[in-house]
Amino acid sequence: MSQISSYRPSRRRATIPQYLIYVLGCSMLGMCTSEALVPSSNAFLTRDGLRSRGGADAMTVRSSTLKSELNDINGDSPKINGASASANNKKAIKIKTLNGQSQLKKNNINNNGKKVPIKNSQIDYAVPADFIAETNLPTDLGQYRLRAYRTEKPTNEFSGNEPCVIYAADKPPFGTTGELKEDVPVRIHDQCLTSEVFRSQRCDCKQQLKMALEYIGRNGGAIVYMQQEGRGIGLANKIAAYSLQDVGMDTVDANLHLGFPEDARQYGSVPAILEDMKIGSIKLLTNNPRKVQRLRALGVNIKGTEPMVVPATNPYNHRYMESKHDRMNHTNLSPLFVKNGNMMPKRTSLAENYITEGEEMATNAIQVSLEADELAESELGVTAAEDGYCFGRQSVEDAIIAIKDGKMVVVVDDMNRENEGDLIMAAEACTPQDMATIVRYSSGVVCVGMEGDRMDELKLPAMVANNEDPKGTAFSVTVDATKQHGITTGISAKDRAKTVRMLADAKSIPTDFARPGHIFPLRAREGGVLTRDGHTEAAVDISILAGRGRVGLLCEIVSEENPTEMARLPELKRFCKKHGFVLTSIVDIAQYRRETEATSSAAATDFE
Repeated sequence: MSQISSYRPSRRRATIPQYLIYVLGCSMLGMCTSEALVPSSNAFLTRDGLRSRGGADAMTVRSSTLKSELNDINGDSPKINGASASANNKKAIKIKTLNGQSQLKKNNINNNGKKVPIKNSQIDYAVPADFIAETNLPTDLGQYRLRAYRTEKPTNEFSGNEPCVIYAADKPPFGTTGELKEDVPVRIHDQCLTSEVFRSQRCDCKQQLKMALEYIGRNGGAIVYMQQEGRGIGLANKIAAYSLQDVGMDTVDANLHLGFPEDARQYGSVPAILEDMKIGSIKLLTNNPRKVQRLRALGVNIKGTEPMVVPATNPYNHRYMESKHDRMNHTNLSPLFVKNGNMMPKRTSLAENYITEGEEMATNAIQVSLEADELAESELGVTAAEDGYCFGRQSVEDAIIAIKDGKMVVVVDDMNRENEGDLIMAAEACTPQDMATIVRYSSGVVCVGMEGDRMDELKLPAMVANNEDPKGTAFSVTVDATKQHGITTGISAKDRAKTVRMLADAKSIPTDFARPGHIFPLRAREGGVLTRDGHTEAAVDISILAGRGRVGLLCEIVSEENPTEMARLPELKRFCKKHGFVLTSIVDIAQYRRETEATSSAAATDFE
């Protein structure tokens, strides 16, 4: 800080890069509303909008064509940040096709010709929003009021939790208790730092925000400003997506290529904000039919819509606007692409041309998005490597630490078995909140893996005499803890967590449980994962390895992207990264046991 405060500029003229560093440095110190509501952009951005965390998992279906061509151009590995390039010796990156391999992506088809499920976003749900404060907001467009809210942390780690409302000072949109305001014009606007503050011309966001401010200035209404940069993927990932667009991908494919949904925004706080303002129904200022559907699903009463269409595209956002029209069903944008009554022809993809400016940055973005994580992307499940591990020994050690700390982990089985992932934790550590999380992301069939001797002590016989389960899962009769232990219906997260903990309690006796119930005890095979490669045995083994009780909780994870299916490895990796869960596999646990038990046995022999 002393260096900064003592700095005195010299008479020498600053270079353009120095000016850029100064401007960006100031922006990182904090944003002010006036920096967004400048005369040319008329946009509002809150301070938290600058925060962006983390990267993205590799995409589910990768383009081997792009990867191989990058390697052909740059050698074995691409040169990053211009390490080997100079101003007079630039490499031309030619991407021959988005009509070949990436065209398959546009049709949601992978390289094997199979349908790839793509869901617009993660599941949205209503969340409470607390009113914080309100103040005057004088702007170059007129006098407005600025109203701040705060919500719980969103499930999307790249979104903020401080939405704001802007309305004209002389036209307040509020209703009253018992007399809600109806048909209120409302714009649900998502943050765009690059456009609204940095004045980028790559989209129409700042223009739409200005149009909305002018509209509510004339007609009344409100703008709900959401901290959801880049359709919910965050600033750094948005810039990576821009780099992919620089070499020919459209805005949808760029998101998918980075491993994100095409739209990851959430609007769960909107109903609470409208309720606080006593607004009963709205006229939504939007071109986006998905936003209409999402808000209605959340219970927002939308009486109609008002389009927010910019007068024209520019050379920098034309293709982006085409993608919104063609791939996101923004049919209101049709006039932008009609000339003399006919649709204008599609522009030639930039990917068919040579890129001679900024190629190192674009190459870096593509290379990062194409790199496999621990597994090659062609592997849609886990298989053991030569050393016997899939994710590695460290994944098991990390899982053991997590289980010891009372946390959940995700354990996947072999791709040739069920090819599924289970949430697993020590049964004795399960809280009602843990159970709520498990139920939310799983099939809801909550199971408890136990050793056979303990199940016999609790008089938990097999569910059927002739087990026809394809994988030989040894279900016993289902149970709930009895009413003497505070159980009501047995189905709530609180009740189920209580039942699970009692199954793990060595002091429990058979009469502590009512049969049937809502928890499924499973008999683990003696010898654990070394005798049967099932999640039941994995749950018991990992709990024992962590020094916990010999009872493990497990439940299968359902796909959020395709809710009629179970989650598979590519999605499970994204799920773990999003929620901070350790990911390991049954194969890894088995190999870890072989190694550690062999070492223990050898040490015991040496001691003798």
